[in-house]
Amino acid sequence: MGLVESVVGSSSTAARKRSEWVWSCCCLMGGFLVLLLLLTCIGAVLWLVFRPHSPILSLQALNITSLTVKQMTHGKTAANESSALLSMNSTLVFSATNTNRFSVSYSAMILNATYQDVAVGHALVAALKQESNSKVMVSTVLIVDKVNLNQFTGIDILKDATNDHLPLNLTGIVDTHVHTFGFKTPQLQIELRCAIVLRYHELQLASKQCGTNVVH
Repeated sequence: MGLVESVVGSSSTAARKRSEWVWSCCCLMGGFLVLLLLLTCIGAVLWLVFRPHSPILSLQALNITSLTVKQMTHGKTAANESSALLSMNSTLVFSATNTNRFSVSYSAMILNATYQDVAVGHALVAALKQESNSKVMVSTVLIVDKVNLNQFTGIDILKDATNDHLPLNLTGIVDTHVHTFGFKTPQLQIELRCAIVLRYHELQLASKQCGTNVVH
């Protein structure tokens, strides 16, 4: 009888130890999951507060020094074979708005000017670094040097100049980085597109419509 009681007592002790071990493992696992959930919540809050936003680029002003559209004719069929020489000297002023809590760096940007998808000139916007929650202005010079627009494109730009309504498109891509706690975020490529209309006779900017798009 004493032997049976001893065996039963040993089995009960072993079962109790296994139960305590399982309970300890469950507590440890539960604590780990709670800690993981807490860290996830903290990370989500920090991301919502400090997540990088795309900077906002826009054309603020365009000051035209000179603008000419000169008609060129060829032979007896000039009415059907008109072309035009476009020349322009202007200064562009762009704004960059950084709504991030950290500074942003911009690479140099080549800004291309087109008329009806025909390249007519380009400008170089210098690289810069911008502080957090700020807005800066940067200027560049756009020079169009006697670009020959042939056939239908030439006829169209002659008509636009006569009507005092000359449309151009400006496009460029800039690489940006947000600097957070001494580290740079992965490169973000932003495309700037501006559709502008010039008053040919007054040498003024009549209208502009700009937008930015993240391309990479």
